[in-house]
Amino acid sequence: MRDGAQIILGAGRYIQTPGAAALTGREAKFFADRAIVAAGATAWQIAGQQVEESLRANGVDFLFHPFSGFCSETTVGAIVRDAESFGARLIIGVGGGKCMDTVKLAADRLGIRVITVPTSAATCACYATVCIKYDDTGTPDCNEYCRQPVAAVLVDTDLLARRCPARMLAAGVADAMAKYPEIDFSIRFVKGWDITIMPVSALQVAKSNTDKYFADAANAVLQVADGTLTPVVDDIIFTNLALTGLTSQLSSGSKQLAVAHGLYDAVSKLFKPQRARLLHGEIVSCGIPVQLAVNGYSEEYIEKNVRFLELIGTPTQFSQLGIEPTEENLEQILAFIFDNVGIDEPALQEKIRKNFARVMK
Repeated sequence: MRDGAQIILGAGRYIQTPGAAALTGREAKFFADRAIVAAGATAWQIAGQQVEESLRANGVDFLFHPFSGFCSETTVGAIVRDAESFGARLIIGVGGGKCMDTVKLAADRLGIRVITVPTSAATCACYATVCIKYDDTGTPDCNEYCRQPVAAVLVDTDLLARRCPARMLAAGVADAMAKYPEIDFSIRFVKGWDITIMPVSALQVAKSNTDKYFADAANAVLQVADGTLTPVVDDIIFTNLALTGLTSQLSSGSKQLAVAHGLYDAVSKLFKPQRARLLHGEIVSCGIPVQLAVNGYSEEYIEKNVRFLELIGTPTQFSQLGIEPTEENLEQILAFIFDNVGIDEPALQEKIRKNFARVMK
């Protein structure tokens, strides 16, 4: 921030309301008459009719691009080529986190705008400019930041509450809860970097989000399981998408010890069959008790988190990830995390190794 770097805190417009998908055409018309619409098959079943009818009603010509796989150079390049050949000046993404990241990067490469219509409350990808890039096998490669914010995020709470599995909402809660101890570690323990108001603000927002989750998230998950949209559900969707997206933006560049997210990367690389059956936040969930313990939180607070994660149905043990809790598997995971996160201090490595015993069941 102090070297004059560009700061992007969120989307140009964020609209969260029942029926938001039907506003796609109105929002698109602000930017272009020709667009690419990228969506996976399931996402299109959920929101496709509303999006298509809205675009046609507003005179926006579009080319549908079927999305599948991961956010990779291959999938980004495919959308870029379609947009160039079609003469699109806008890309619209309909789907989950991987689709959102892919359309954001494709639009960024072309210097055009992007609109996101999330069909999952499991990640903040519809809002944040950070994108998780993978190789074509599904191994996380790197994080890439877009140069421009999302033009508009259209959060259709009726679809997210009534047509999406409650499991997705719970995974988004777990993913977001990891950010508080990860950012806290960087502020309290990492030396040799300039702590600005941005990561401090990120920590405050992340703490507020966690308090909100403890108060209301379990009820929200139950209500979504019943297909009910309530003010509590609306709040948790907003926390998962917008407030967690803001946290990601504020903490970008901080030197986080991301044990929970490091576990996700390790499982994605080393245990692909298990990864294919799990959501991002479900894997992250299993690393939260370890991160909390490494940070030095009280056993009472760690147990409070574990009980909460169990209540919303996200994993807290290796066996729930489908991974045998063996020393061999643990050492593979630790080696990947230490290398990927950049943990080379022997005492810290041993502390992490010791606290992984908490999830080795």
